[in-house]
Amino acid sequence: MPNKYNSKKALLERSGRVINSMINGLEDLSIETRRKVMEKSGEECAIAGSYQIAKKISEKTNNIKEIIEKVNSQIPWCGKWKLEDITIRSICNECGCSLIRNKIVKLNSIFCHCSLGWIKIIFKTLLNKPVQVEMLKSIGAGDDTCEYIVYI
Repeated sequence: MPNKYNSKKALLERSGRVINSMINGLEDLSIETRRKVMEKSGEECAIAGSYQIAKKISEKTNNIKEIIEKVNSQIPWCGKWKLEDITIRSICNECGCSLIRNKIVKLNSIFCHCSLGWIKIIFKTLLNKPVQVEMLKSIGAGDDTCEYIVYI
């Protein structure tokens, strides 16, 4: 009878293979379709993960500077968020995705669009209003860093 650790490890490996094959299948679709699919995945990842933390932060303050401080200290991410006029920016020296960092999913440029959905949900929740998010650079696309801007 397999122990729990081996069963969970096998499940993670199998899940990674399935996700990687789905991402590979997206390569035949338009960039717009790929982006929509991956953004939706990122939204679900945010809801399953850090959404509740973002919601609690938004209930305690609407001061943008306090929100940024709390995000940086309470929500796991690959870089610090910085307020710049009407934008919030983050530069990461490593991929922010725990699936990538834990080698469950292979790093690639298609998967990077997942972060856009994650960021959108988190900051929409934090700021209590819709936001636009742009990915300027991504390690998965061969850049040396990932860089995101949230337009508020």
